[in-house]
Amino acid sequence: MKYSISISLIPLFYFKYSLFLITLLNLDFLKNFVYTENLPLAISFITFTAIATIIDTKNKRHNEDLNFKNFTEFLVYFPQLIAGPILRVKQLIPKLKNKILMNNTNLKFGLVLFTVGFIKKVFLADSIADYIDPFFEGEVNNPDGIIKSFLLFPLQIYFDFSGYVDMALGSSILLGISLPQNFNKPYLSTSLTDFWRNWHITLSSWFRDYLYIPLGGSRKSRANLFFNLILVMSAAGFWHGASLNFILWGFLNGLILFSEKIVGRIFNFPKFLKIFFTCFIIFNLWMVFRINEFSFLMSFIFEFYTNLNRIFLFENLLTLLILVAGIFSQKFDDFNKIKNFSNNIPLYVILPFVMIIILTGLGINAGSSEKFIYFEF
Repeated sequence: MKYSISISLIPLFYFKYSLFLITLLNLDFLKNFVYTENLPLAISFITFTAIATIIDTKNKRHNEDLNFKNFTEFLVYFPQLIAGPILRVKQLIPKLKNKILMNNTNLKFGLVLFTVGFIKKVFLADSIADYIDPFFEGEVNNPDGIIKSFLLFPLQIYFDFSGYVDMALGSSILLGISLPQNFNKPYLSTSLTDFWRNWHITLSSWFRDYLYIPLGGSRKSRANLFFNLILVMSAAGFWHGASLNFILWGFLNGLILFSEKIVGRIFNFPKFLKIFFTCFIIFNLWMVFRINEFSFLMSFIFEFYTNLNRIFLFENLLTLLILVAGIFSQKFDDFNKIKNFSNNIPLYVILPFVMIIILTGLGINAGSSEKFIYFEF
């Protein structure tokens, strides 16, 4: 099994990490052999799906008789292929055996869920990106822009990624195939541990099942728990990108997760304060995730906190209110609520509404849109 996993990782390391590792290790004589073009789409997700399949098959966690045909269908199932959710054999292959079922219920729910994802991506995430990207790239450097970027990036990445997942799940539901949810109101979490149960759920469960638990999880000493959390979260950070800032982001997540497990039970704050503290930690960590140059990261954070009093200026206060509204809106961004809503609306009402939304979005973006953030990973 270990040889199969190693072979599965070779393309990922070549296409995604060869340039980073050779540059980091100063192996200049190998630079002519590294890959420097755009990443092949879905390589990270395909690799992790393949590894999960190898391990689950070895440990008999499914009852499927895998062959080239059904494994290939499973591996390249188009809705989730590019940015997840990351699937297990038992979650999809049995469903692929069934005939496509495009009934009225699936059509309504699939169209509504797809449209919700489209709105998140095109109308919300892309609009935020157009506004804040220049500040993150250093093209514009002013305190108010930094404050707005800090406050709005958490919404951008959530609307962008969850928007893709909604469209993936909606497309699949149109075919009568339900995929696992990947988000569950993450910014309403009461701890970082809770956040990682609700954000990119299938990736978090992948690292839990195939790395954290095999390492011993939290079953042994505190030193072992610390090592496991740091290693797993650093690996999760490295999975996101070939850059030191991603490793640092993962390391800091692991450090805070360990701290929560050690001292988290001592404090018993009201729920809204727990949500506030958790969001504060997550939003600071997002800056490490977003900015890959360490000097610029330090400058960005310094400018933000030394000018924090400017948050009470009208435009910045309005941005803060937008952030709060975006967080609060997650109470309604609920898979089951969307399903119940679609069941109560006739298809002849849904179809024109969907067409108007999509055509308007395509018109606003001149038929194109910003690349999904997770296409980079």
